[in-house]
Amino acid sequence: MSRARRVLWRLLLVAGLGYGGVCATLLLAQNRLLYIGTNLPPHTAALPYARFDNARGTQLGWLVEPAGAARGTVVFFHGNDEQAWQAAQDYAPYFAARGWRVVLPEYRGFDFRAGQAPTHNSVIADAVAALRLAGQRYPGPLFVAGNSLGAGIAAQAARPGGAQRVLLFVPWDRMSAVAQERYPFVPARLLLALDGTDYDSCAALAGMGAKTFITYAGHDTVIPPRHAAHLAACLGVPKGQRFFLSTATHMDWYKGLSPAQWNDMLRLPPGRD
Repeated sequence: MSRARRVLWRLLLVAGLGYGGVCATLLLAQNRLLYIGTNLPPHTAALPYARFDNARGTQLGWLVEPAGAARGTVVFFHGNDEQAWQAAQDYAPYFAARGWRVVLPEYRGFDFRAGQAPTHNSVIADAVAALRLAGQRYPGPLFVAGNSLGAGIAAQAARPGGAQRVLLFVPWDRMSAVAQERYPFVPARLLLALDGTDYDSCAALAGMGAKTFITYAGHDTVIPPRHAAHLAACLGVPKGQRFFLSTATHMDWYKGLSPAQWNDMLRLPPGRD
């Protein structure tokens, strides 16, 4: 083998090892990239929300009750760069104003759960447990909802948690599809498939399209709206249950929904009025 060829092979080997190192680093760092709210400081001020505790009295999240008797319960999972108390402040009033109780679980590593490292499996297991607990504790219909990362978590928890309706706000179809766009130089889909940590909402909600409502924003640069459109298509969500907000962004979608759209999402199933 000529000297030039040996040099070329060495360069290719170094490049391959470097590329493999980048892929491995991204795979190992995915929790820090996904659950970025673990870097937010815990809140310090008193909050006007009741605690949502498990049977042992350990706090799992927050509880917001409507003014009168609750028509049912919505378990809401928040995004990755906020905390449950902020979701209670921003989103819960839209549900409570229509007579719905809202349970807002907190993720491991966030706010009062600081020090507990979140992982794909533990976050989903916690979500399913919170949904089941809410269903056991409170009578009436049980809906699951979430925005952004929380929509991915809600999708995974819906079926095993016994949700009767699924409300997804600015969701993805598959987390790996969004990651592949954000990191086009690495095989993100393959890495997440091999690691078994993809939030695949299409697969998780298969057969539940008729029970699903999807809200997505035309100016969403975090999770481009084509992902929500693909999710709606792969699930066969009825057109009347797809709310495209052409001027909304990833951060203000809840302000773009009309009162009629909120009412449609939260209307009780037939026979439950």
